[in-house]
Amino acid sequence: MRTVAFLNRKGGVGKTSCVHHLAGTLSLAGRRVLLVDTDPQASLTQGLLGPEVAWSLPEGETLAALYHEAGGAPLPSLIRSTPVPGVWLVPGSERMDHYNVPDPWLTGEDQFVLRDALSEVRGDFDLALLDGPPHVQLCAWSALAAADGIVVPLQPEDYGAQGVAAIQDSIDRVRAVANPSLALLGFLVTMYNKALSVHVTYETNLRAVYGSDVFDAVVPLAKDFKEAVTVRKPVAQFKPRSAASKAVSALAEELLRRLDERVPSVGAGRRVA
Repeated sequence: MRTVAFLNRKGGVGKTSCVHHLAGTLSLAGRRVLLVDTDPQASLTQGLLGPEVAWSLPEGETLAALYHEAGGAPLPSLIRSTPVPGVWLVPGSERMDHYNVPDPWLTGEDQFVLRDALSEVRGDFDLALLDGPPHVQLCAWSALAAADGIVVPLQPEDYGAQGVAAIQDSIDRVRAVANPSLALLGFLVTMYNKALSVHVTYETNLRAVYGSDVFDAVVPLAKDFKEAVTVRKPVAQFKPRSAASKAVSALAEELLRRLDERVPSVGAGRRVA
């Protein structure tokens, strides 16, 4: 199982959407995908299960159970199926705010709770995608401590790209303290509208500065992504022939290639159909 964290210290840049739709594309290619909702807002959980189900889950059936003072629940007991075949979920919970302390590098073994829990199911899935919150307190830090690689989604405009320097600092700190092998898989341009000159300019500048650390694939601004979530589906199942679906397929291909290139201890992945 290869583990990828999707994180940016800026909110609203498409982290959850990328995880949601990538999971559908990867599962259609035959991969077993585990999603972990580390954001106390639990948006991914709501998008897959519906808000009513998400908010009715008791703490003991969510990620928060791992951090309970009584010793935590085993991760396999928290994994539930989703409406998407081949995709499983560890639900998020607003209760994670209780454990989401600042300066997580000072929390001792608590920062490795998620890493150790995922090791229990490493043979059961091909990929684990971790959806992170827009900060680097314990929830996000735990995801980085557990991950083989990180993807940084960002919008190609001033506010959307402001978190780049901050997340680079966080990656450096995690490598120094908790996970020296964490690989930057790349910066991912999301919500891209090629008709907007500001988007084209920002994308060009991003590639000039960061080169191969920027994904070739981009995630376009498309209503199909939003409409798919309203019916609790990834876009690959909602509109498989759409431009949005093709964009996610290209992203999935590149994600697996970057994992093979940047996490060398892992064997080569299969091609996404």
